[in-house]
Amino acid sequence: MHDTPPRLHLVGGSSDGEPMDLGTLGDAIVLVVDGKPRWSNPRFDDLSQTLREACISWCGTSEEPVRRTHLSEDGRHWEVLRAPAEGGAWLGMLFEVTDDRNHQLRRQVIAAAGVELLHLDRSTVEELNVAERLRLLEEKIVEHVRRELKFDNFEIRLLEPRTRQLELVIAENINPLKIGEVIYAEEAGNGISGWVAATGRSYRCDDVQDDPLYREGLDDAASTLTVPLRMHEDIIGVFNIESNSKAHFTEKDEELAELFGEYIAMAMHMLDLLVVERFTTSEQASMSLLSDLETPLQDISLIVQELKHDADEGDERLARLNDAIHMMRNRIQASAAGPRSILDAEQALAALEPVEALAGKRVIVADDEPNIRRMVAKILEQLGCEVMICSNGAEAIEQLEEVARADSSPDLLLSDIKMPDLNGYELFRESQDRFPGIPVILMTGFGYDPNHSIVRASQEGMQTVLFKPFKTSQLVDAVTKAVT
Repeated sequence: MHDTPPRLHLVGGSSDGEPMDLGTLGDAIVLVVDGKPRWSNPRFDDLSQTLREACISWCGTSEEPVRRTHLSEDGRHWEVLRAPAEGGAWLGMLFEVTDDRNHQLRRQVIAAAGVELLHLDRSTVEELNVAERLRLLEEKIVEHVRRELKFDNFEIRLLEPRTRQLELVIAENINPLKIGEVIYAEEAGNGISGWVAATGRSYRCDDVQDDPLYREGLDDAASTLTVPLRMHEDIIGVFNIESNSKAHFTEKDEELAELFGEYIAMAMHMLDLLVVERFTTSEQASMSLLSDLETPLQDISLIVQELKHDADEGDERLARLNDAIHMMRNRIQASAAGPRSILDAEQALAALEPVEALAGKRVIVADDEPNIRRMVAKILEQLGCEVMICSNGAEAIEQLEEVARADSSPDLLLSDIKMPDLNGYELFRESQDRFPGIPVILMTGFGYDPNHSIVRASQEGMQTVLFKPFKTSQLVDAVTKAVT
């Protein structure tokens, strides 16, 4: 029904102006008089009969003052506007909004997935340590990114506030940096991720070959999308996605990635708070206990000194009581030191004897905490191991290289999760590249794993983790199982 387009004035419009030429309107248009179509354009006539009838009925018969509604059919969506015209007619205009509607639905689904990240079932997580909770969170993030965002190649990096370094925590199908390479939150010289973290602005790269900011990630990558992870006004990391197709990402992809990125940031922040709270609470509780016990321990010590004057010379009971008081103080202080100590090291060293299975085993120990290095080395040496001590990741790599040059191999690498220069996963990967299959034990304070080293190394074969503060027996058991 598209004869010569009529010209008419809309009710409420200027009566002195020129009448509207309906033929100049580009969307689906219908003119309804007394509930029947008087004129329609080709775009309206191309719609299904069901959709045309629904539009005509709403435009011509509804008494409601509503001027806007929605119609749907077979997964497609239209927004319908109507306006009163002269002579009691109604002008109906249809705009297809399928893409916009689907985008809004995707936003709702992604928001729901984000909320799920923040509400892990208590019965599921209450028995898990922090590292296991981190692993569970990572599994959920990967699942939602693949299912809701439809991204298969991506990485998440968190910003280390002290060094401004962007440290990898999750990587799916994107090559990690080479050992020693780092990305800082700086606008120049640190790739797209560095620029996004420094500026707080998202970045779409349609062609990596023509973009000077791009740094190699996915094999055969053609385009990328990188968005900041924002916690309130602070940038805490970046979410980087890559594709093998040029100009693959759209403005809507960017919007959805930013939305989910907000939930990722909140979830990561919650885990950090949990770790800090656990460490602080344990430390405060231990210090409080030490303070509460100090007075009675001093009283007992004074009583012991008084008893010495009355007891027989060489009374072993008083010596044992003194030793017990000393041990109590040491253990409470070790608990207060948390991940900077081994709970019963001094007492255990007095009783440890060489273990035949560990005799001559070459163990590399890497930890930036001096007390941990010293005590672990003492324990292992007393068991019969040959220990190489390293205060950071670079020294550990030098030891690996030195052993390799000697045509030998270490029997075990024992490394802290996070040191100033390298994390546990980077050392694990370096050790496996040089000595495939070498056992690796990672150590972490209260399960703290800022780079997801445990998760990533576990996926590649690492099986043992020690959670500081640990007991000497736990260390001995872990080392014995690893090398025998």
